[in-house]
Amino acid sequence: MRSQVALELLLSSYAAGAALVMLRTLLLTLGVDRHLWIGRAIYGPSRLLIAPFTVVPGAGLEVVGHLTLADATIFAGVILFPLGMLAMRRSVRQPLA
Repeated sequence: MRSQVALELLLSSYAAGAALVMLRTLLLTLGVDRHLWIGRAIYGPSRLLIAPFTVVPGAGLEVVGHLTLADATIFAGVILFPLGMLAMRRSVRQPLA
């Protein structure tokens, strides 16, 4: 029962963080300004998720629009996280016999 609660908490926090990162990626790619209300609402909280990646050399390189390499890296992590969970789940399964 405890593992079910932990799994649901993990998935809920992942969904919230992933939505924030995906919105940030979309807004930066489209070039939405930080002075608009949607820019302030998304860029402010998502800055905490991106901050550890900004200290890496080259993280400020703009890839598409205003999307930096740090933003693209965290977006790739959001995409690859479910694949890692799926791979771990398959390796933990017990044999049928």
